[in-house]
Amino acid sequence: MRHLRPACAALLVGLFLLGSPRPATPRPAGAEFGVRGRTAITLVPSSVVLSPGGTAIVSVSAAVPGEIRLGSFDRRVADVVLVAGTLRVTARHTGSTVVPLRVGAHRAQLGISVRRPAGVIPHVVDVAVTGAPALPDIIREAIQRRLEETVRREPGAIMELGPIAIEGPLAPETSMTTPVAVEIRSPYAGPVRGTVTATVANQPLVLTDPAVLLVSNRPETITGNGLLFQETLERDRPARLLYHHMNGTPSQTRVLKVTLTNRGAVASRVHYLSGIAGPSPDPIYVGFASTARFLSALLASRGYFVEVPARGETAFTAYTLAPMALVSGIMQFQVTEGGPVDLTVHVRLPWLLDRTVTTDLGHWAFPHPRGTFPGSVVESVREQPAHEPAHLADLGVMSHLVDVRTGEPLVGDYGVLYRVRLRLTNPTSREVATTLTATAAGGLARGLFLVDGTPVDVGLMRAGEQRAVTVFTVAPGGTRDVVLVTMPVAGSFYPVRLALRPR
Repeated sequence: MRHLRPACAALLVGLFLLGSPRPATPRPAGAEFGVRGRTAITLVPSSVVLSPGGTAIVSVSAAVPGEIRLGSFDRRVADVVLVAGTLRVTARHTGSTVVPLRVGAHRAQLGISVRRPAGVIPHVVDVAVTGAPALPDIIREAIQRRLEETVRREPGAIMELGPIAIEGPLAPETSMTTPVAVEIRSPYAGPVRGTVTATVANQPLVLTDPAVLLVSNRPETITGNGLLFQETLERDRPARLLYHHMNGTPSQTRVLKVTLTNRGAVASRVHYLSGIAGPSPDPIYVGFASTARFLSALLASRGYFVEVPARGETAFTAYTLAPMALVSGIMQFQVTEGGPVDLTVHVRLPWLLDRTVTTDLGHWAFPHPRGTFPGSVVESVREQPAHEPAHLADLGVMSHLVDVRTGEPLVGDYGVLYRVRLRLTNPTSREVATTLTATAAGGLARGLFLVDGTPVDVGLMRAGEQRAVTVFTVAPGGTRDVVLVTMPVAGSFYPVRLALRPR
């Protein structure tokens, strides 16, 4: 074949290019280009997804002169009204339609999809709390929990709440109401929005010391997926749960979850009181924080009621644990209606389903404690001359509790409440001051004490270190009654020795 001369080749290439169609310039959805690339009609947003009865506002603007007109669309799906630069869309029935808009020769389209509702939002909910008084944080948590129980959601839907305005503490046997904005969204269904009126009542409840202590600390460092603890909560048999676990995998996030399951045919009502902390990489800090929060709640009976539906469950607490992060919590449960209710603590990778987590992780993971122990309190009543030194208690070794199934002792008394009722007498003719001291007799430890209801943090103590808790002063010939409440702090190395040292 003969070669073309350069001039002829250039001419043929030019003719080819003139005859070839140019690539189309991408246009934004819902917009039409006018002169010199300006957007002729702009819709914000360019499409809407609604559920029947829902409404949406779409702003419309035109960069060219002329009246914006609507074309034909399926009004069985939605009604659209154009007023003063906005489209008001009202969804009617499930389906989809496209609304054409025109200004002169320029056009745009609004896509409308009407899907089944993502859920159902109630108009009112009743919330029951306890406390002397109930604090705003507890009230908000109780409202959120109640909405999780009562707002019905399609599979895959999520619920978002607006701000919950609580003006202040709620006194016992009083009530209040507050509106809460609720939205349910799903990639598979139409959004649902509404306002719920929450009526909150502070109900009286007599808290009794739990008959059983449940401890989930084995393994403390988790490297697999599975069950950490299981037990059944019986009606009118209060139980206290202590858990203390760390995600020990250096590169994987895990989810730790506490679940209540009701296998009966009627709903169960459970009173809940807690102190939880974490995630954090510091085991002593989270143990201290959870103990402090629990003792504060227990002192004032601050908690709330939850409902576990018949043949259903309530995911009570769910943590996302980063690698090497730790959580600690103390929870107290009292089933007041229905029951029994199963309690489960389990851990899994985020993409696993809960029902696939069946392996028992803690049975052989010594030496940390795990089990069901009868009793939860060590009571001590003591009368002591204030002018004489005395050893009061060795916290962490006095409960002598053993697991009801294995006979294994509870090492460290973690989760046990110590209540010391002390009467100090002064038979002398002078005022006597005596110091209550705490000594770390086991290892690195932190102590928190309620002295006649006032919290005292003695800080972090090295092994063998002694700290002053408080000073008691007793008048000549007088007496002084003191109530001391404390718990061994999870993550610490107990025992901690309490003593009196006269000045």
